[in-house]
Amino acid sequence: MKMETIELKATNSAQFFLQDEYRQINLGSDRLFISSSVSEERIPFSVWNGKLTVERGLLWGSITFYSHSTDGKAIAWHVQGLPWYQCKSFARSALKKYQTWYEEQCIQLNKYLPIWVAELELLIKKPEYLADSSLLAWKEVVSQQLETLNMSLEEAKQKMPQAMTAVSMWLEKTDLLVDERNDHWLEQERQNWTALFSQIESSPLNLSQQQAALLNNDYNLVLAGAGTGKTSVLTSRVSYLLQSRLAQADELLLLAFGRDAAREMQNRLNDKIGISAEKATVCTFHQLGLQILKSVESDDIIVSPLATDDKLRKSWCSEWLKAHWENTTNYKRWQKHLSNWPIAYLKGDEELIGQIENPKLIAWIMKQLDQLCMCHLTKRELQQNLIEHSDYTRINSELALVWPCYQAWQKMLKEQGHIDFYTMITKATAYVKSGKFSSSWRYVMVDEYQDISPDRLALLESLSAGKNAKTQASLFAVGDDWQSIYQFAGSDVDLTIGFAERFPSSTIHFLDTSYRFNSMIAEVANQFIQKNPNQIEKEIESYKAQKQKAVYVLPMVRMEKTLDELNQKQEKQVSVLILGRNHYHKPTLFTDWKKRFPKLELSYMTCHGSKGTESDYVFIVGVDEGQFPSVERQPHLDAVLTGSSECYPFAEERRLFYVALTRAKEKVWVVHGNSPSCFVQELINEDYAIVQKR
Repeated sequence: MKMETIELKATNSAQFFLQDEYRQINLGSDRLFISSSVSEERIPFSVWNGKLTVERGLLWGSITFYSHSTDGKAIAWHVQGLPWYQCKSFARSALKKYQTWYEEQCIQLNKYLPIWVAELELLIKKPEYLADSSLLAWKEVVSQQLETLNMSLEEAKQKMPQAMTAVSMWLEKTDLLVDERNDHWLEQERQNWTALFSQIESSPLNLSQQQAALLNNDYNLVLAGAGTGKTSVLTSRVSYLLQSRLAQADELLLLAFGRDAAREMQNRLNDKIGISAEKATVCTFHQLGLQILKSVESDDIIVSPLATDDKLRKSWCSEWLKAHWENTTNYKRWQKHLSNWPIAYLKGDEELIGQIENPKLIAWIMKQLDQLCMCHLTKRELQQNLIEHSDYTRINSELALVWPCYQAWQKMLKEQGHIDFYTMITKATAYVKSGKFSSSWRYVMVDEYQDISPDRLALLESLSAGKNAKTQASLFAVGDDWQSIYQFAGSDVDLTIGFAERFPSSTIHFLDTSYRFNSMIAEVANQFIQKNPNQIEKEIESYKAQKQKAVYVLPMVRMEKTLDELNQKQEKQVSVLILGRNHYHKPTLFTDWKKRFPKLELSYMTCHGSKGTESDYVFIVGVDEGQFPSVERQPHLDAVLTGSSECYPFAEERRLFYVALTRAKEKVWVVHGNSPSCFVQELINEDYAIVQKR
């Protein structure tokens, strides 16, 4: 329908003189049109502030319209050369139309405003944590209805400044007001549950732990450093959800990365909470994937024995390699590659046929195969991901070597009707996303979140934000980016560090007190790990304050004497953990030491294997050049596909050393040989609170 307009334009004589100046006004039902000989400008009533001035000149009249002030500035539109006898009449018409439009806008706004205020008050006063999604839903409704009114927030504030105050504040200062509201609620709720937090563990939970257990945003990350009590937080949270009736046990899903960790979590729930937590689902990611597949597929789901047995998988890889090299073209491709880029210390001029059972070569093939299975991409997609890499030619050549192995693996699984663990996760994710599997879990909790891999995260995202789920689940992740040490197994520290960017509706909380190690170990460990630029900044204090230094740098030749002295000082048996970067760093005299020092409960572990353990005393051995940190070699295909954005030297090795340092309760000895590594040199030469033994 054509808009009805009233027109006023300059006289013919005025038009001759005015040239490019505004000389015509058209008045619509909700806007002004002003024009010159070369341009036209549309001024909505929402921009015009409803004020004008009419002036009479010697020959003609003029009308000036004014905009609302923005940042202290306003615009004026000056229309000249108008017939004076028509100016006042036109101005009255314009003001009348503006007033009619303004009143209609207020009437329409007043229909919605009470609803907005009432819904906002309901959200604020609701006796629970205010999740970002709840307020976002309200904001979206307000935004859509303002759009329906063809009105901006600023316009709404101008029309009803007092009535819009609360609404506009929560729209413009959302994060600040939500934080203030939730902080107040958390404090009240914490006091309501004092008894739970005092009794759930042998010692009462501290303030930071209590607040963590109560968090209930859409996505929550609790950064729990070494010894800060993450397990206590998880247990307390489950108990709180059940006792407060926010959830039934069968609405809880708790995930761990290994069977032992899942079993330990289940046992802890049974011990601390009892029968009320019996129906909670506690499992690994692979167990979860299998459960989802079984609920969707009618056929039996069989996990390939090769996926669960390293010996069988090694044997399969060896047989594949043997068959693969029987083809002359394949054999020559490997020789050509190895001539340029050795793999597993093999070069192209060597007789390769004798290498089909080479354990280093088979291990290399298995690593590449695992990564290709995890990515689950086509060859072209992989090449696109790799194309920007500085070593693209070499890496693409590696892809050409192992891609037939990946194809053979997938063919074998299909023919046998089996699946591997990677397919299990991928298919489970697809079923959740498509709605074929509908989750009844409302709360998803993950332990050791820093170990998350892209495929596992995709499954988490589908469960926590799946539109086809009966209810949208909240994600509660507990981990520590400082202890992300499993890149070789697919974990990516960027997924933890970038949590807030990935999940805008999220809360990040810190557990700030360690109960394991004393303050002097904490000082050294914190200073050391904070050299990594790619991390979430935090500070962990130790509950056990101490002035005496507790970290020693020790030559290997003095280790036996130090153990002897430690043994003599003990009145009762104490635990002593010897840690090495690799299994071969285990001291040759270890068995003898166990016999000679009966007061020392000696054990040996790799630094990776020590994650989650603790000991009274710790010796970190083999901290030598090329050993710890390990030599940074040219990355192979698997490392490129799993690599994070980190470029800082030895970033993950530094995190691994931090893990080793923080296993000790009382003292740590960093033991080196004749060529101390850069980590040892840093401890000695920089401002660290350590004792150097010579």
